[in-house]
Amino acid sequence: MALVAAGMRAVLLIQIGLGFLSGLRVASDPVVYTGLTAAVWIVSVGLIVQCVASGSARSGWWQLPDLVLAWVAYPALSLLLPQSMLTGTWAAWATAHAVNVAALSGAWLRPSLAVANGFALAIWGFAWIGLPTDDWGARIGDALTIPGYALVVALLAWYLRALAADADQSREDAVAAARALELQRYQLAVHDASSILRLLSDAETPAEALPGLRVQGSREANRLRHYLGVPAPQDGDAATRTVGTMLAAAMVGFDDLPLEPAIELGAHVVVPEPVWLAASRAVATVLHNVRLHAGASQVVVHADTDGPTWEVVVTDDGIGFDQATQPLGFGLATQVQQSLEALGIAVTIASAPARGTSVTITGPVTTS
Repeated sequence: MALVAAGMRAVLLIQIGLGFLSGLRVASDPVVYTGLTAAVWIVSVGLIVQCVASGSARSGWWQLPDLVLAWVAYPALSLLLPQSMLTGTWAAWATAHAVNVAALSGAWLRPSLAVANGFALAIWGFAWIGLPTDDWGARIGDALTIPGYALVVALLAWYLRALAADADQSREDAVAAARALELQRYQLAVHDASSILRLLSDAETPAEALPGLRVQGSREANRLRHYLGVPAPQDGDAATRTVGTMLAAAMVGFDDLPLEPAIELGAHVVVPEPVWLAASRAVATVLHNVRLHAGASQVVVHADTDGPTWEVVVTDDGIGFDQATQPLGFGLATQVQQSLEALGIAVTIASAPARGTSVTITGPVTTS
């Protein structure tokens, strides 16, 4: 927009310059005519320089003088030049200058003000140049050019600003979404590790739980190294990606819990690697929650299959919670439910105060 404004004004100055000598020869006061033309040139050159240098037409010292000169030029040229020179010549440049000023004002005035100024300039110019002539139709057409250009440029400037605002908002939304995603990745990465560190640093953690916590801590350290970009060790080939090995990996280090595995009926089901990894972490997260919050005397891990689907159920007889009043924490809501549902695995969580909690994970049986 700034370069367009500078270009439009440069063309106008060339046209005014070409008609200057003609106007100077017939002007009733050559000094005033020269001074008025020079003022327009000075303000216009300032406009061009500032627009090119700043890349914007929205601010500048030239704005108010530009408007004033557009209003002054009509009566001044009408009094300085003969009536025959007021139309059809570049010696009387008031209308062309008014069109240019009104159009550029749409870039820095509010659209309503720019259009109102255009209509007012049109009426003002017609009063000085159009009324004294017999050709009102042509003069009205000339006058209406002023608000017409003001309206077009004002609408264009408004549209471009709205487009830029939308683009800025989209960039802000994208940055916020990226930050939220990175935060969620970080929370997913450290949720279980923080539980392990909390128990390892707690002097009241039972001694029988420490060996399992150290094993889990070593596994979490390897996983966090992978999160930071270090390649993780391979856990075996596709033949070992079964529900049984997934649950065995998830239950490592939970020897302090009263676990009762009952997985034989579904242990043989082969699952895709992404599901194996996510489900293993999800079950481990459930067991971490049981260890930290449930106070359970029995934790049953059950696996089964009915042919088309496989199912894993982790049930404890701990304190439970009221699902109607207590929202799920990050572990159950995100690390278990959201991460598995993103892979097409259904998760159902059922709990009640003093009746324990049950987490059911159900997925399709896939054939290789």
